[in-house]
Parts: sequence; structure tokens; C-alpha cells
Amino acid sequence: MKFRSTFAQLLAVASLGLITGSAMAATATGNLNVSAVVADYCELGTTSVSLNLGSYVPTAQSSMSAAIQVRCTVGTAANVGLGYGSNASGTNRRLKHATDSTVFLSYELYKPDGTTIWQAPGEAGVVTFTGNGSSQGFNVTGKIPSNQWSIKTGNYSDTVLITVTFPEP
Repeated sequence: MKFRSTFAQLLAVASLGLITGSAMAATATGNLNVSAVVADYCELGTTSVSLNLGSYVPTAQSSMSAAIQVRCTVGTAANVGLGYGSNASGTNRRLKHATDSTVFLSYELYKPDGTTIWQAPGEAGVVTFTGNGSSQGFNVTGKIPSNQWSIKTGNYSDTVLITVTFPEP
């Protein structure tokens, strides 16, 4: 009788599915579609670039260069414009004397070719390029024309806004 009771227990366990010989499983499959959009995007390498035009003497033009670094996603069409500065008179760029706010020294900023005036955003004289994913440098050359004799000795400065324009995402 012991055999019958053990056999009955095994049969009960098997009917509950706790002992299986060859288990059967069902499988369902599907796809998870993953996507992303890489937007047009640019950034300046630094938000402050210094261009020191050195010591000026009226008998010679003063000229120095600095680099503006811009990095954009690959294929992004962008342009870099330079404002006219905080001391401009119309579209004429001017450096202001440090202690006499009525005295100005005229200067100009040129595109990497060194001869074309670098203009403000929305104007024809901006630098246009296509992003390649790496930092791209654009030389800006500042020139103070000669023969500005009616200026006062001392330090002069100006602040020019750098604007990188690219399509909105």
C-alpha cells in the first residue's frame, strides 16, 4: 500500500505541473523601433576671444589676428557674424578711450582673407561654413588705420558680439 500512496502523491504533483518531462513554452516576438534626430547645432569654443591690437602709432596701420573657434554637428550650415561693437557710430567700429568717453579710435575687423570686412549677422559679410563635427577656427584680423593723429594717448577698448547662426532644430 505504501506504493499506492507514493504513486498517488506523484500523480497529484504531476497534475499540478510541478514535475514536467518536456515543458512546452510559447514565444511571441515583435520589434522595438528606436529612432533619434540629430539637430543642427553649433557652439563657440569659448565665449570670450581676446584681440590685442598692440601699440598704435599714427604713421603705420596696426594689425593683429585672433581665432574664433566654432564646432557644429556634421552638415550644419552656419555663419559667424561680428557685431559693430559697443562704441560704434553706425557701422563704423570704434575703440573708446579708457578715461575720456568722448575720444575714439577707429578700427575694423576682417574675415579670414584679411581684406573683406567681417560684418554683423544678417549682412552679406559674415563667414559662412558647414559643420564637420570638429572645432573649426576662423581668423579675425583687427586693423587700426594709420593717420589718426587727433587721438589722446592711453588705453582704448571695445566689446564686439560674436554670433553663430544656424537652423533651429
